[in-house]
Amino acid sequence: MTTHGLLTSWTDSRIISANPQSCLDMGTPSSSVTAKVLFVHGDQDPTTAYSSARQAYNEITWPKAFLTFLGGGHSSFWDDQRFRKTVQNWARWTMYGDTAARDRLPVDAAGPDTKWEAVLG
Repeated sequence: MTTHGLLTSWTDSRIISANPQSCLDMGTPSSSVTAKVLFVHGDQDPTTAYSSARQAYNEITWPKAFLTFLGGGHSSFWDDQRFRKTVQNWARWTMYGDTAARDRLPVDAAGPDTKWEAVLG
């Protein structure tokens, strides 16, 4: 929630990369923030509604991605290598311009119980 809040309620235009995990929609994205945003959420999260994170994702118009862990809970994906690799390569691409890391994202996120969506622009 804090990460998404930095894109909406308590904005800082210096943020270039964000990774809200199991977040709630904290409001309308600020036009002063252009950070590339990677959402990660389990679609069976009993703590924060998956639909709220989807709403937050849909409100962002700049480069973004969403990694869904099908059947996943609030933090069940933290030990999953797909999560770790995806977040690491997201950071390498968005903070350092590593296009090879960007190109690895769909492979890193792939699995029978994941869904990858991206609008990378």
